[in-house]
Amino acid sequence: MAALTVIGVGSRLRGDDAIGPMLIDSLSMLPDSQIELVDAGSDALGILEYLDGRDQVLIVDACSMGRKPGTLVEFDPSEIKAVLADDSLSLHGLGLAESIQMAESLQMLPKDLKIIGIEPESIQFNGELSAPVQGALKSAIEIIHDKLRRVSELADA
Repeated sequence: MAALTVIGVGSRLRGDDAIGPMLIDSLSMLPDSQIELVDAGSDALGILEYLDGRDQVLIVDACSMGRKPGTLVEFDPSEIKAVLADDSLSLHGLGLAESIQMAESLQMLPKDLKIIGIEPESIQFNGELSAPVQGALKSAIEIIHDKLRRVSELADA
C-alpha cells in the first residue's frame, strides 16, 4: 500500500468544485509509487473505502468556509465543524463533514488525516476554475509534494 493517499472530491461540471479531481489529474503525472491517487468525483461517501487501513491521507475539496475565494485551509477532522461555514456547499449526496464523521464513528479514520479545503468563487455548471482557485491548486500541489518528500525521507531513514 502507498505511503500517502490523496483523495480529490468534487464535480468536474461545477466550476471551482472541480478542484479535487483536477488536483488528482495534476498529480497523476508523478512517477511515484509512494502515492495513491483517488478521484472520488462527487461521491463524498465513497471516500470511506479509501480511509480504512491507510496511515496518511489528504483530502482535497472545495469547501465553503466564509473566506476569500482561493483561500486554502489545511485542517484535521477535529476542526471540521469549526472550519466549514456551510457544508451544504458540498454538491455531493452526503457532505464531506458527514462522511468524515461517519468514518470516525466506524473507527475508519487514518492515523494522519488532513483535509485541504479551498474556498470556491463559483460553482456554476460548465464553469472553469476561477483564477483564485487556480492559484490555490498550485499551492495544494506544493503541500502534497512537501508531504510526499517527508514520507519518502521517513521511509529511507
